[in-house]
Amino acid sequence: MNSLLDYQTSCYSLHIQESLATIDFTGDIFELGTCLETKSVLMSTLHSLDESPEIRALLLLNSPGVLGDERYCHFVSGAIAARRGGRDQNTVLDSYSNRPLQLERMTNAINQIAAEILKFRKLLIVGFEGDVAPAFFGAALAADYRFATDEMTFEPSHVKLELPPCGGLGFFLPRYVGHTKTRDLLYSAEPVSARELLSLGLIDGHFPSEVFRIECARNAAELSTIPLNVIMGVKAITQFPAQSMQAFLSFEDKVMDRAIAARSYRKG
Repeated sequence: MNSLLDYQTSCYSLHIQESLATIDFTGDIFELGTCLETKSVLMSTLHSLDESPEIRALLLLNSPGVLGDERYCHFVSGAIAARRGGRDQNTVLDSYSNRPLQLERMTNAINQIAAEILKFRKLLIVGFEGDVAPAFFGAALAADYRFATDEMTFEPSHVKLELPPCGGLGFFLPRYVGHTKTRDLLYSAEPVSARELLSLGLIDGHFPSEVFRIECARNAAELSTIPLNVIMGVKAITQFPAQSMQAFLSFEDKVMDRAIAARSYRKG
């Protein structure tokens, strides 16, 4: 019997069924960057799942809107305004929006999660519902498999915000689709559909929303029947880029800082 127990926080829930663990992000995803305890519990959970001899696969899901463009732009705009000692007039003040370091903390949280996903030794599957902002899509590219609803889109929030994308997107995209397509995707202000993402090899399938979670669980359960030694062995030899990813994320942070400073200067 699995020694790990189900639990729920205001941000996400954990459910264990035999060899498959599911983490479902249903609340305010930005709590991971604004509440140290919430992030610490999640990171500890990921570590425990990785160490558990019973768990073979982890499925990450999200409710529609949780990873979306509107919420992401709202948070980033408010956090940048707080850095300037003011407030973005287009945002409603959150309980944490007036704290100047919240953007850095959230970026750090996403980077830590992306790094944890990349080094996770079991199979890790992501299921996207709704639109997805660049930082979250970038982190998910560290996973082994990605599925989406038919309506899911990748939203180029960074273009709207006049900032570079983060979450390791610039690290992973060229490895999947090459430099030319990466350039086209990241300069475009147009959303990218699940169908196009599948054609590019950035997701592994998309399903109607009414059966989406059933299909994700079915695929994850099927994958979790692969012998654990095979899973861990294949992942060990394909995780070579992990160290270079850490260097990339550090450089990405510096580029983001420069872009925020320039954006703040232009907007007074």
